[in-house]
Amino acid sequence: MPKRDPEHMNAQRERILRATIECIARKGVEGMSMADIRQQAGLSTGAIYVHFANKEDIVAEALRYGIVDALEFPDDWPSFRALIANLDDQLGFDIETIVRTRLHLRAEAARPGNLHDVFKPILEEALAILSDHLQAMADRGAIGLKMSPRETAQGMSAFVDGSLWLALAIDRPLEDLKPELALGLDQFVEVPGM
Repeated sequence: MPKRDPEHMNAQRERILRATIECIARKGVEGMSMADIRQQAGLSTGAIYVHFANKEDIVAEALRYGIVDALEFPDDWPSFRALIANLDDQLGFDIETIVRTRLHLRAEAARPGNLHDVFKPILEEALAILSDHLQAMADRGAIGLKMSPRETAQGMSAFVDGSLWLALAIDRPLEDLKPELALGLDQFVEVPGM
């Protein structure tokens, strides 16, 4: 078997992960198969198994795809709130694909097992980054916190995920949520001058 250069191997791995995200968005974790991923990626079964041992490994890696690395927050509340309420395309996917994948993965990771074990530290890290940023904004006087930074981060996360889930469940366009998400996020903090 010929050796492949690292760039080719990285491109194949990226293709598999992106295909997995598309499949999760359409079918959920339980509903998709390795054949679905293979077909979406346009690769052979062997090419997929060069990178991943099984579907569970691919899904676990998809959990990590672009999550914590993307958490860079602005320092002022209006920009911060706009970023959190952003429903534009992300990572080269349309927002509905991102939201459906995110909700499927979170639901699957809530059950004990490998995905839970993989997702828990990712979620803990994301909440810690968000908590620290909220505390830093409070320390600068940009916002006042009504709860602890961790409780505020958890509440905001639950509010956004719940709003997105409800919109998808009732076939409401996600774009319509932007102003409501922004107003809802304001309820978690006190903003000087507002």
